[in-house]
Amino acid sequence: MACRYIYTLVLLVIAAVFTAGKDHKTSSAAENVEFKFAKLYRVALPTESFPEDKIKSIDRYFRDRSIRGYFNGVVLVADTTHIFTKAYGYANRSARERLNTQSVFQIASISKTITATAVIMLAQDSLIDLSSPVSRYLQGFPYSRVTVEMLLNHKSGLADYTKFCFGSWKDLSRPMSNEDMLSIMIRRRPRSYMAAGHHYRYCNTNYALLACIVERITGEGFATWVHKNIFEPVGMENTFFVTEVDKMKSHQNQTMGYSGQRVPEEALNFLDGVLGDKGVYSTVEDLLKFDRALTAGFLVSPQWEGKVYKNYTDTVHPYGYGWRIYEGYKDRMVVYHNGWWHGYRGRFLRLPREGKTVIILENATRGSFSVPTLISVSERLFGKYVPPVNTQADTLSVAEVLPELDEES
Repeated sequence: MACRYIYTLVLLVIAAVFTAGKDHKTSSAAENVEFKFAKLYRVALPTESFPEDKIKSIDRYFRDRSIRGYFNGVVLVADTTHIFTKAYGYANRSARERLNTQSVFQIASISKTITATAVIMLAQDSLIDLSSPVSRYLQGFPYSRVTVEMLLNHKSGLADYTKFCFGSWKDLSRPMSNEDMLSIMIRRRPRSYMAAGHHYRYCNTNYALLACIVERITGEGFATWVHKNIFEPVGMENTFFVTEVDKMKSHQNQTMGYSGQRVPEEALNFLDGVLGDKGVYSTVEDLLKFDRALTAGFLVSPQWEGKVYKNYTDTVHPYGYGWRIYEGYKDRMVVYHNGWWHGYRGRFLRLPREGKTVIILENATRGSFSVPTLISVSERLFGKYVPPVNTQADTLSVAEVLPELDEES
């Protein structure tokens, strides 16, 4: 209970500072802007169960991992008509509270998929030009060659704010906002890791800046805009930001993050006030609603889908607009994102053309799952993939059980 009390106090401080920071001046880009608010899509989730023998197979796999201490979380596997979801382990070990399928987890860097979607929605309405320099939207931004697109695909070369802000943010007990982070960048001009636009380097700064751009364009707080245009229309009722203390306090299915299997992680720190790269709490079912809204073209139009899932980087770390691209299956589109923060891990894997989804949210960081492993496990429910007729592309041979370490977030 003491951990929860401290956790709530920190959240209250973050919310107070974050709200106060919203009085900053916005650029003229926010004036007279009207965005076509999303309609109520309220995506219907699959309702049919998979065959019992297949459910037993996948349940045995995760139960055995949980018993051995390599898994503590919630699993969801779904196609267009069938769904499997089950919880394994504890939400709070000291209180002996069990996880359930409505448990809320920090999704960490999976939040980037939501941030990218917000930016693309505005780009679809010609409110953001991805080829324009970031300085067009963020006055005083000192890196003139960095474009919005470079932020989306991690080719900006910018330094990571989770490192350069430590020397400038003196009071580590006080949360830092996106505007605070931007002010530090403008004042200190931290040296870039590499020249803009040339090479991929994963960097949280990129997505924190994208959240700033959304605020400038819309004249609203990032969390407020995302709620109005993504969470609420799609029906993601159990998804919220770390800065929304009222939602955190009122939710009945909170979880505690653990390092390894039993050591509680630090609940929050001053970096948690920065949104865009992280900061979202959600459930497996809400993420499936988000997946279905994307697949149906409710949020990102079919005309933009090809751009979002295109590899803009290299063959080692293929990355699109907010999504990692897995190119091991030449005749299949596989996009995904990982997350890792404060003792939470997440895997959000999608096969948009097939309507198949695998979501795993964990609150212990001892083990993880590679993309081939997730595909292999899901095929216990879906059955083996059969390539389309006349497709000669090679596919990877996936074993029944594969090594399951994938550390990138």
